[in-house]
Amino acid sequence: MTARTRLAASAALAAFALTAASCSTKLSTRSAPTTTVAPTTTVVGGSTPAQTKAADYRAQVTYLLLEQIFLLSRVTGGVVAARSSAPLSSSAAPSAASTATTTTAAPAATATTTTTTTAAASTTTTTSAASGLPTTTSVPASAAASTTTTTTAAGPVAPLGAPNDADAASALDHNSTDLTDLLSQPQGYGASFAADFYPLWTTRNNSFVRYAEAKATRNAAGASSASAALAANAISLAQLFHSHNQYLAVTTVSNPGTGVADELTVDNTAVVAFINSQAANTPTAINDVVAAAEKMRHTSDVLSSAAAKLDPAQFLGTASNLRAAVTAALVEHAELAGSTTALLGTGQTAAPESAALDANTASLGNVVIVNFFDQATRVFNAIWSNYVNLLRSYARAKSSGGPTPNLSGVGQQVGGFFGHQAPTINPSLIASDMQQVVDGLVAVADAQAASGPWATPLRVATGFTPKLASDLSEGIAEAYPTQYAP
Repeated sequence: MTARTRLAASAALAAFALTAASCSTKLSTRSAPTTTVAPTTTVVGGSTPAQTKAADYRAQVTYLLLEQIFLLSRVTGGVVAARSSAPLSSSAAPSAASTATTTTAAPAATATTTTTTTAAASTTTTTSAASGLPTTTSVPASAAASTTTTTTAAGPVAPLGAPNDADAASALDHNSTDLTDLLSQPQGYGASFAADFYPLWTTRNNSFVRYAEAKATRNAAGASSASAALAANAISLAQLFHSHNQYLAVTTVSNPGTGVADELTVDNTAVVAFINSQAANTPTAINDVVAAAEKMRHTSDVLSSAAAKLDPAQFLGTASNLRAAVTAALVEHAELAGSTTALLGTGQTAAPESAALDANTASLGNVVIVNFFDQATRVFNAIWSNYVNLLRSYARAKSSGGPTPNLSGVGQQVGGFFGHQAPTINPSLIASDMQQVVDGLVAVADAQAASGPWATPLRVATGFTPKLASDLSEGIAEAYPTQYAP
């Protein structure tokens, strides 16, 4: 690969659909190490192009939004499994109500009622040529209005009884709390944002649960009601973001739209697709989950970019693109590894999950090839594939009671590889970061083999990936300062 090709490939790296992202210390019994403190002066970047304030914020948003998709998929998967044996119905109402509001008023702490009006008026946000800021206009519709009212509770998803269902529901709520806290930080949307965001976001999660219940019981009316609630909720969330950040439109007339409601509509469609696959017991449902996570990664870029515009000291440069891509790929790795070992630990084949995990290895290889060329990529793929195979063998051995392979040297292998590629990459630091991820995934496999809750242990394991992504991206960015401007 020539230098020109490498530069072009690196510029395209941000468009790769690698997936997921950062660490939450609330849940874990062991806290993930913090990333190097980034400079906060107006001269952003300098010696830490991949660890600036904006890059930290973007990586954290990426992690939490992608993790939300995987956690949600485990919750809805549990719902489908639990409800599939229930009596079938084509008209019964959903078992619990869902909240969405079409105004920016703060939702009630427990539940709100949403009225969705169709064919009466449409709201479109366009960009003013004079100000460059999004504006909202109402366009009346010619048809008569029809109104559908649904209600849904805000707050944590109710567990279904199985240990890991309850654990997944709890982990999902912790993720929502962490996301609320992050978006409410000073460089985001402020403390007042939290009181409005958390009820709306958890209402969204509960609406997906209602949709899963309806699909599992073949309740067409319930599925339609949940879909309407999700559509209204997308508008409510978009209006909330717009009220705190003028750079975030509600909707736009562009195709595809670039407003927050447009983003969330795409995300909602992707989540509904994997719930449909779960309800249909489609073997490749995991592929739809990955696709939904990749859609959510784009949403994280939109939110982070708009937040950066509120603070002139922040700038999303190519080093930030690199870090977001590496973060996403590593979070996806941990999540897919957890899904794979969950099945292997019970003696199942996990073929689709395992294939998705192998595809993620190729995604990580893309990061290597655009920076260190073909030969290095072959060496990396061999090291990483061997590690993944050892992890799978570990899960199988835990299921059968046989001897388990030793994964204690994986971090050193990965650190040694990257340290060999550039003097700016600290092999000991990368080895330490990587080994914490590996040890966390081994602990997940142990929990799975013991038929215990494993969603929270997987959050702990995944929580170490942002630190690895931060340190690795920083080393790469420092190795190519003209390529990765802050």
